[in-house]
Parts: sequence; structure tokens; C-alpha cells
Amino acid sequence: MKFIKQDTVAASLCDASVNLSAIGAFQIVENMITEFMGKQKIDGIVCMREYNAMWVFIRNRVEIYQTLHWMDEYTAECYISSIGNAKMIIDTVIKSKNKIIIAARTQLCALDLSNGRIRRCNTVGIDENISVAPPEINIEFTNTTFVPQELIDTEFSRFTDIDYCQHTNNMTYVRYILNQYSLSRVKKTPITAIEIQFINQTFEGDQLEIYRCSKDNYSIQSGGKTVANCIIKTTTKQQRAN
Repeated sequence: MKFIKQDTVAASLCDASVNLSAIGAFQIVENMITEFMGKQKIDGIVCMREYNAMWVFIRNRVEIYQTLHWMDEYTAECYISSIGNAKMIIDTVIKSKNKIIIAARTQLCALDLSNGRIRRCNTVGIDENISVAPPEINIEFTNTTFVPQELIDTEFSRFTDIDYCQHTNNMTYVRYILNQYSLSRVKKTPITAIEIQFINQTFEGDQLEIYRCSKDNYSIQSGGKTVANCIIKTTTKQQRAN
């Protein structure tokens, strides 16, 4: 089953140039995934209520091939492209005039609420009735080593950062990383991909340290543990135009 939704780019998803921002694209992808899982009755609320578990993102890579502007119309499609014993992959594509302009691949697993261990997919509602569709585009996760080098920012997880799982929402980590960029830099070298690996949870009041590992590789640490690692890809406007 594919979940297909038509929409327009909202002002709240736009950057200072009135284009769909990188974090706005990330938000569309996350909202598509949660709504798709809700329609399949395998969403996080059902998972908690019926299976004593919660879905968490392991990795999420969003690739941006073309810019959308405020009020532009788009079609978003979301579907499961792979189901393993303990992990599931959901792909999302955003199209304009039938052309894919943004694509994302998201890897998820379910954690048991009693012991924190990873659950098998077939114990949290993923059965033979859940269909898998072939991927429309190939997206590869990056294998790299993150070594924190320079502490560049410190944040605290606040009330508005906490989601229904009672932990810091994924979007918070993306925002903390993107805040290390300046408006002038992004205008010159637009962001074309964000890949983030979620490793440990944090909670309200936790201090988060953002480290630069290399030029566009970052790591978020808390209490001596790695919370998330992130890779940002950029390009020049001329390269994107070509």
C-alpha cells in the first residue's frame, strides 16, 4: 500500500528565502511516515497501547534535488520498501509535476517499553497483511566513523522538544545541527542532503552537546553517550542548476 497525499508548501516550512527549508522537507517526510503508519494501524500510539513497545527512527536520510517555493503544489508518496526481522524501511518521495524532487529513506525499529530491547517486527503488528512496495529511487545510508573534535554548541531539551514517547523528538536534533549553519552560507551552498543516525534517547532537562567531527559531520552527545550523528551535504547553486 502506498499513502499518497497532495498538498502545498506552507509558510511554516519555508526559510528566509521563502523556499521549502531543509528542516521543512524533513518535517514533511516525518509527518508522512507517521500518518502512513496511522492509516496502517501500526503507528506509535497503537504500538504502545497494544504491544507495550514504541517505534523509533534508527536512520533517516533526506535528499533534496530541487527547490520548492511557498504555495507550490506537491504530491508526497510513502510506502514500506523493506521489512526485516527487527527493522523496517519506509521510503518517501515528494513529486512536483510527476518528477521526484525530494526523496527519503527511513529505518525504524520497535523498542520494548519494559526492558528497552529491540522487538521483532512480527510482535508489533507487522504481519502478512502489511504490503511492501519496490523502491522508486535508490538511497544508500552512509557508513562512516564519527569522532567528536570540537564542541560548538550546547542545548537543553525543553518541554516543547518532548513528544508522545516522552523523549526528545527527532526534529529537535535536526534543528540543533542546522542551527550551526548561517543564512549567508546556506544561500551560497544550499543543503542537498541530511542523514541522521539516532543512537540513544534523551529526555526533558538533559544537556546536549553538539560537536563538529569534520566539516559537515556532527555528533550530539549527552552524559558521555552519543545521542545522534549527522551528515550534511551541500552544493553550490550553479551545481544544483546543472
